[in-house]
Amino acid sequence: FKTDLKGYGIRTTGFIRKGRFLVEYVGEVIDMDELARRTKKYKREGLVHQYIMSLIHGTVIDSTVKGNWARFINHSCEPNCTAEK
Repeated sequence: FKTDLKGYGIRTTGFIRKGRFLVEYVGEVIDMDELARRTKKYKREGLVHQYIMSLIHGTVIDSTVKGNWARFINHSCEPNCTAEK
């Protein structure tokens, strides 16, 4: 669904047990230099919402263009899911 301020999100149709694995976060693994280039490119293209997850020092997973539905899972508000690396 489209949110008012944060792009797209996912709502469940039922209860999800605490600690249950939902999905792996899929995207392109890139370094910080590539992230800087893409951030500028996304801004020029009008992509307001980017889906970036920190991986290990100096790398991130960019699922803005190539990713799965995991990028839409809420991990910062209540109720929420947590990301485990």
